[in-house]
Amino acid sequence: MQVTCTACKKNMNIPDEKLPKDQAFSITCPGCKTKFKVDQHLKPKDSEPAPPPAAKEKDQTVDTASMVVSQEDFEDDDDLVIYDENDQLALVLDDKNKETWTKALEEKEFKIQYAKSPEHAIHKMKFTHFHFVALNENFGNVALENNPLYQSVIELPMVTRRNIFLALVGGNFKTLNNMQAFQYSANVVINEKDLDKLGDILKKSISENEIFYKVFKETLHAMGKA
Repeated sequence: MQVTCTACKKNMNIPDEKLPKDQAFSITCPGCKTKFKVDQHLKPKDSEPAPPPAAKEKDQTVDTASMVVSQEDFEDDDDLVIYDENDQLALVLDDKNKETWTKALEEKEFKIQYAKSPEHAIHKMKFTHFHFVALNENFGNVALENNPLYQSVIELPMVTRRNIFLALVGGNFKTLNNMQAFQYSANVVINEKDLDKLGDILKKSISENEIFYKVFKETLHAMGKA
């Protein structure tokens, strides 16, 4: 769907699959940063004439296919955020240690979102590709093995999953234990008692993950599979 900023008149094309169904929303213009409401997708299709093909192609001056669009809060917030292509996005699902995660991730220049429940987190991940997910083993008062968000992440196709760094935190984990991380299909496991060293833990684990996948991708390329 095509939308136009009410302030600077910049045109944007938002993929239909990113639109909240039967719901108006707000969007922040990536150009002038003005927030404006979008509701034309709620109007009957025959209420406004379709633009001629040539004009429609000409109007699409901003390609948002290279951007990430997300619905911040499906429960009580209708704002949509457009991120730049190179932004690193993190989803923090640890209410108890929220401030600690926020400080550590902001130092690494992540842009952060939060969720109120496992279902809310799943909803967010439908609209946004998060590069980092921090999950407490008791998030939503649900045991990790029964957490639908955790299940949805570890069941992702590997081509998608390897682009998400999953950090699990809780009292049952041994910090930086690679075998335990492998057992839980996570990139790193962290004991809550070690969160005072979170910055150093993330620096080590993220660096090792990047080195591993650099070699992995180079190997695929050499084999003609990438």
